[in-house]
Amino acid sequence: MRACSERPAIEGTNDALFRRTMSSATSSVTGAGPAQLRVPDTVASAMLRALLDNDVLGVALLRGGDWLHLVANPAYEAIVGEPAIGRRFADLALAELIPNERFGAVLASGRTARLPKLLLPPRAGDDAARRRFATLMLLPVRALGSDGDGVLILVRDASKEVHDERMAELFLLLARDMSVERDELATIRSAVAHAKEALGASAASIFLLSADGKSLHGALVGWDWTRSSFVTGLDQWPNVARAIAANRACHLAAEQAEGAEEGWFEQRGIQAATCAPMAADGRVVGVLFFDYTHASQPAVDLTLAKSVADQCALLVEREAARV
Repeated sequence: MRACSERPAIEGTNDALFRRTMSSATSSVTGAGPAQLRVPDTVASAMLRALLDNDVLGVALLRGGDWLHLVANPAYEAIVGEPAIGRRFADLALAELIPNERFGAVLASGRTARLPKLLLPPRAGDDAARRRFATLMLLPVRALGSDGDGVLILVRDASKEVHDERMAELFLLLARDMSVERDELATIRSAVAHAKEALGASAASIFLLSADGKSLHGALVGWDWTRSSFVTGLDQWPNVARAIAANRACHLAAEQAEGAEEGWFEQRGIQAATCAPMAADGRVVGVLFFDYTHASQPAVDLTLAKSVADQCALLVEREAARV
């Protein structure tokens, strides 16, 4: 019944199902046996109502065996990115991360399973450059009446947590490199190498803006020079020019390339690229590119790419001041 995803009924026959779900799931978390844990009906109903009405924590109940969604709140469906009630878990895109056997193992063991920071499949209409992560808990539920046993899923969005961790790791590495006696160019190369790995890119390169802001030229010996040993007019790179004008990172698939950008993709066999303007005090001094050889590459963290680009801009300025 679709209404369950909006405000579940907790009356009549469904009331008994929900109370059993809460009692069994709570028992699995606390470790108490059924004889030790007795949840009054009113308490069980109130607890379930609070869970299902929560707009942050996703909650769903799967029927054992076929793993059909009996209950799902709006937060759950928002995180998984599609309707769930009345559908088998195997029919959701999320199923590629959690095989049915995992639910069976939870029921067989009677123990809660925690699946931290899973990279979620992209949702329809999502920004192609946005990665989403979620942490899930799978709780065994016993005696759902005619529906047998089941598994309760609790899921929360962990995207910001993962992003913050990656940013912290990246800039710890950068701070370490800057603390030793290395020149700015070596520090930039190290920072970009770490960022390339964190973003899952196949290659990276830096182009600097000319003094008049009309052209880009490859910079920094140490990368594949064939990727950046040329000068190009910015008017021939429309997407890059727009990114620089807005001082915002962008992610381009090969089919979105315009002008000379098409040659960049074709000649180097890449299917996508991230363009991150390098700005110091709001002034763009160049562009940091990350290239991807596969169109199916997971979504890119543009915030991380832009942060690294701006850090590199400061180092470029510092190096220029020394010359």
